[in-house]
Amino acid sequence: MNSKYKDIEPMPKFTDKLNEDFPEVHQLYEWNRFYLDLLNCNAGDGLQPKEHSCLKAIAINLDRDEIAKKLNIASDTIRYNLRKPYELIKMLFPDETTEGNMTERKARYLILSNYKKIPQASVYSFGQKDEPNYEASKNIEDISLIKEYTWQTIEQVQPYIDNFQNLCDSENYTKAFYTIFDTDDYENCVYNFLSSHGYLNIVIALYERLIESWIPRKVEKWEFITTLACLGDAHDRMGNHEIAIGHYQNCLKIAEEIDDIDNIGGSLVNLGLAYFSLENYEEALDYSRLGLEIAREIGNREFEAHALNNLGMIYSDLEEYQLAIDYYHFSLEVKSKLNDPQGAAGSLINIGNTYRQLEKYEQAISYLQRGIEAAHHNHHNQFEANGWFNLALALKSLYHYSDAISAYEEAFNLYQQMEMIENAKDCRKAINQMAK
Repeated sequence: MNSKYKDIEPMPKFTDKLNEDFPEVHQLYEWNRFYLDLLNCNAGDGLQPKEHSCLKAIAINLDRDEIAKKLNIASDTIRYNLRKPYELIKMLFPDETTEGNMTERKARYLILSNYKKIPQASVYSFGQKDEPNYEASKNIEDISLIKEYTWQTIEQVQPYIDNFQNLCDSENYTKAFYTIFDTDDYENCVYNFLSSHGYLNIVIALYERLIESWIPRKVEKWEFITTLACLGDAHDRMGNHEIAIGHYQNCLKIAEEIDDIDNIGGSLVNLGLAYFSLENYEEALDYSRLGLEIAREIGNREFEAHALNNLGMIYSDLEEYQLAIDYYHFSLEVKSKLNDPQGAAGSLINIGNTYRQLEKYEQAISYLQRGIEAAHHNHHNQFEANGWFNLALALKSLYHYSDAISAYEEAFNLYQQMEMIENAKDCRKAINQMAK
C-alpha cells in the first residue's frame, strides 16, 4: 500500500465544533441516538452548532451564565438558541409536553428519562437501540480494520462458479444460490469476493442466470429476494440505476407478500440508494428514512447503517455538509459495532470526501488515507478506487500536483480492473489535464 502521504498529521477523532463543546454529555446520555431522533422528527433538518451546544449544556444542568461564559456568547441569546431544540423535543415527546412551556428542567428530565446511558457493565444485545458516542468510546480510526479472507484471486473461486453453472443446468437453483452465497460466513463467500473486488459483470451474469428460470417455492422466497437484491446492487454500481430499481421493487413486493419485515426494510434502503444515484433526492430521502425507521424498530443494525450512510450521501449532495458528516459518523459507529471493516472503510472515505467539499483538506486527507488503507486491506476495490480519486481531488486543491497524479493513477488502475470504464476515463482525463 502506498504510504507517501503519511506525513500529514492525522485527525484523532471527530472534532467538529458540533461535538467539541460539553463532551461530558456523552458520559450521561446516549446522545447520538437522541440527536438522531431529533433529526428524524424534523425530516432530517439538524440543529445549528450553537443550538446543539446550548442543548447539551442544558442537559448537563449548566445555568445560563455558565453556558454564556463557556460558549463566549451573550446570555440573552441562549433562549433564542434553545427555541428550535425545544420545539423538536416537543415533537419527540408529544405525550409528555402537552401542557406548559418547555423549560430547562423539563428538557433535561425528558432526555434523562429516555436516553440515560446504560452502564458499561451491562450486556449488549443485538436488538437494543443504542448508539456508541464519539467521545467516550475508543475511536473507530484506532480500531483494527483488517480481516483475513479466504479468497485472493478469481482463479480460486472459479471451481465454485463452474459448480454454480452445473447446478443451474440441473435446475437445482437453491443449491446453486448457496454455492456462491454463504449466510453463515458472508465475508468469505464467493459473492462477497466478486462484489468487493469489482467483478460486477460476473455477478450480473450469475444472478441473471439464476432468476431466468427459477420459480421459487414459498420456502425459497428469501433466497430469491437476496438474489434480486445482489443483482440490483451490481447494476446500481455499474450505473444501471433504473434496472436496479426494478429489482429492488420486486424484492419489496415479494417481501411484503411473505411479511418479511427485514427484507421490507432492506428493500426500502436499497431503493433510497438507487434513487440517490439518479439524483432524485425526494424519493431517496423518503425511502431511506422509512427504511431507517423499520431497521431501528426491528433492531437490524446492518440496514440501519446503510440507511444512515444513504442519508449522509443525500445531504452531502444537497450541500448540507455538517448534517452529512453527522449521518456518516452515526453509520460508522454502527458498522464498528457490527465489526464491518469494509463498511467502515466506505464511511471513512465518505467523511473524508465531505471534508474535501468543505475545503478542510487536511481533515479530508486524513480520513481518506484511513479509508483507502482499510479498503485495501479488506479487498474492497471500489471503495479503494473512490478513495484514491477523492484523495487526488484534495491534493490537487492543495496544488500537490505530482501526488495528485499518483493518486489518480492508483484509482485508474483499480477502475480499469473492475471494468468501470467511465470512471477510468475520468481519471485519465484528469491526469492529462494536470500533465500539460
